[in-house]
Amino acid sequence: MGKLVFVKAGLFTTIQDKGRFDLVDKGIPLSGPMDEEAFHLANLLVRKDPGAACLEIYMGNINLYFTESCQIVCTGANAKIEVDSKVYATNEIINVSAYSRLNISPFSQGQWLYMAINGTFASEKVLGSQSFYPKITPLSKFSNSDMLFYSSSPNTIPSDFAKIKSKNLPQMVFIPAYRGPSFTSLNKKQQFTLTNTPFTLSTIQNRMGIHLVEKLRHELSELISSPVYPGTVQLTHAGKIIILMKDAQVTGGYHRILQLSASGISRLSQLRPFSNFKFKLIE
Repeated sequence: MGKLVFVKAGLFTTIQDKGRFDLVDKGIPLSGPMDEEAFHLANLLVRKDPGAACLEIYMGNINLYFTESCQIVCTGANAKIEVDSKVYATNEIINVSAYSRLNISPFSQGQWLYMAINGTFASEKVLGSQSFYPKITPLSKFSNSDMLFYSSSPNTIPSDFAKIKSKNLPQMVFIPAYRGPSFTSLNKKQQFTLTNTPFTLSTIQNRMGIHLVEKLRHELSELISSPVYPGTVQLTHAGKIIILMKDAQVTGGYHRILQLSASGISRLSQLRPFSNFKFKLIE
């Protein structure tokens, strides 16, 4: 079994698998990958179950040391990946030799990158999942000098297997969303504003939620708490719009005006502060 040493752990690097399902009634958040599409792709490229545990890396700028040889792949954000000074792209199989160093520079586009291994990452399962979450798992994120054990599969994948070109984000991103329970309580002008005008991501964002810069003024009455999920778009009493993400709470007292699709959550997660996007209603 090999050891992965976090020489430089970056801003927020965690283990994420498919998450904790069926625990909402106990107040346990779902967790799991911010960009589910990139996460699934990483696992599929190393011929694993789509929900297997990966490293989730925020904004890059990390340095890792491997004690045993293995194969990895990185997906999601566009990044320069170097193994012992040899440069690789995302979405390609990388053969890592024992005692190698891997460096991922700050991302050129996007925010979240997923590293899957042809083998397994040996972190503890808590409540049926390896996904990190504060006060549930022993670690909430990796720090410098932390170690992660891993085992490699005996089945080697050809290095040219299923190489996929990295995607660039378009100038205007459309985020697919369904109408939420309170959508029809908005007047026609508010509905039009919500679904036809660009919105801007603020600097207030993390794995729990993303705040938007623009407000949507309204006179809706206050609500008692109701169930919420990753992708729920909340409208506060003051008109603030908050989009819940993977580590969000399971109940909330604000109006639920939209619900992002799974692909909508993935797209939104890769947008940086001050990026613009539009909601696109799914009919």
